[in-house]
Amino acid sequence: MVRFRLRQRNARENSRSPFIRPPNLAMSSGSREKALDDYLEFLRHPSVSATGEGIAETAEYLRDLLEDMGVAARLENTGGHPVVFGEYDAGAKKTILVYNHYDVQPVDPLNEWKYPPFSPTVEDGHVYARGASDNKGTLVARLYGFKRLQEEGKLALNVKFLFEGEEEIGSPHLADYVRANAKKLAADGMLMEGSGIDSKGRPEIVLGVKGILYVEMRLSAGTRDLHSSSAPLVENPAWTTVKLLNSLMSPDGRVAISGFYDEVEAPDDDVKKMIEALASETDLEELKSSLGVQELRFSSPREALMALYTEPTCNLDGVHSGYGGPGSKTVIPHEAVAKIDFRLVPNQDPYKIFDALKAHLENRGFRGQLINMGPEYPARTSPRSPLVAALVDSANRVYGKQPLLVPNSAGTQPMWVFTKLAGIKDAVSAIGVGSPSSRAHSPNENVRVSDFYKAIDHTYEFMKAFQALPRAPLPRRTFSRNLRSVLRPRSSTPRAPLQPPAGTASAPTATPAPC
Repeated sequence: MVRFRLRQRNARENSRSPFIRPPNLAMSSGSREKALDDYLEFLRHPSVSATGEGIAETAEYLRDLLEDMGVAARLENTGGHPVVFGEYDAGAKKTILVYNHYDVQPVDPLNEWKYPPFSPTVEDGHVYARGASDNKGTLVARLYGFKRLQEEGKLALNVKFLFEGEEEIGSPHLADYVRANAKKLAADGMLMEGSGIDSKGRPEIVLGVKGILYVEMRLSAGTRDLHSSSAPLVENPAWTTVKLLNSLMSPDGRVAISGFYDEVEAPDDDVKKMIEALASETDLEELKSSLGVQELRFSSPREALMALYTEPTCNLDGVHSGYGGPGSKTVIPHEAVAKIDFRLVPNQDPYKIFDALKAHLENRGFRGQLINMGPEYPARTSPRSPLVAALVDSANRVYGKQPLLVPNSAGTQPMWVFTKLAGIKDAVSAIGVGSPSSRAHSPNENVRVSDFYKAIDHTYEFMKAFQALPRAPLPRRTFSRNLRSVLRPRSSTPRAPLQPPAGTASAPTATPAPC
């Protein structure tokens, strides 16, 4: 039944989802129409990982879509929602691993949607649906970029696809899956789920992520709240928690835990250049407005961005204790709970930071519970990597603009699972369909259809460029030629296609398998 629906879906007429053809793109109108149709059909499948709604059916649909493209695909057990794994063997020496997730966020609040969230609607050049941006549009766009190169007989790259079904609930089974399948997942480079397009229409290429340690600190001093007249006699866990939390930070804003900074990797010259390029066009007033705050902790864009991307943090997410309702209630709370996250930078180990935090608190009399709720390692890829060079060159040619090169996200995603457990040296988040107006995780999530098509073209051009480059880091002259322009004020003039360094043979063209 699933296969029948897959093969018949193109015949379905949807008066609210007309084909929109962008100008001056090389892919045929028929191929683009089919790509859009598959995108819309994918969006019709609910796949809410938090509840399990539609997960099994969506995974089967995705497996069948891969098989229809000539990719050997199967569902693999993780102990939770299945992974969809696909592999296309072009007989090449190089391999790229493409990661996406097929699960989506819940749709609440439903009454704020303009259209039913699982009935995708195209209006004014935008696709509206849950998952349109995060992450189904990027997933389908990458598949169709791969398919185009394959059908043209130009694919000289082995391609592996890993589509996860639990990203939106924290990827609880991904590490174990990758650890057990590290050999099968081996690759020369990896595309993570994808960044997007910035407010100026430039593609973002993000070279890594910060790590995270998320902890819950729980302190109890009895079995029930007491009348506040007993305050001289008993410990108040709320006051104790406040004092302990205050000890974590020094007056100058640095984390006061012993050893916290010992393994922090100092930014190298390449990272500093990326920060300077970003700072040259960062307006702090616009940044304040976008964050909805009146003040920032820094007075210069460079200082702000160095802190955002290269410094670790200790953030208090929330404190809960005692009475917080209307009016007054004079009590001594019997329990206090604090939730704290630490964003970590390259070389920091979340497990070591947890041990240091525990020692810090216990040395100050803490005798409660400290729960490690979410450790993830940081990761960062060198901009001298062939993977990055191919992404920058292909982005410039598709968008006609210099891409935005970011040393790492200020947030976290499970990149470390692949760099540490599968040994994939270079992993980058790039080639995405979302924009600042896409409303990911919110009602009326949307994507510009033109951005969906450009992501197809970017995938196509990236794979062509990546398969032509050597595996080793690029020589300085090649790095300088292809990336220097990204680290200075932007130009709108596209460059010539990226070429391998002199003396390096391009990979042979492989004949694609029938699809």
